[in-house]
Amino acid sequence: MKPEGQRHTSDEPESGPGIHSGDKNEDSQAIELTDEENLVLNLLKEKSPVDLNELKGQTGLSNKKWDIAIKGLRKHELVKVEKNDDGLIVSLL
Repeated sequence: MKPEGQRHTSDEPESGPGIHSGDKNEDSQAIELTDEENLVLNLLKEKSPVDLNELKGQTGLSNKKWDIAIKGLRKHELVKVEKNDDGLIVSLL
């Protein structure tokens, strides 16, 4: 019975399951991003949607770092890249 009591005490920190489920939602939004991903995301917060080439030029990233950053942001579903008549457009989600 003592182990159950110990489990009960370990349940006490979990007494706020709403907090944990809220944390999960926040975790999906508060994903750890690389410096490059943060750079791109911050530029998009200033102006979105924006032409992909314009955005890439603003970052000053190498082709490899740009590719990794934009793919990471797309993987985390933070941005989308769409093709239209004017070219490739990057938008915040």
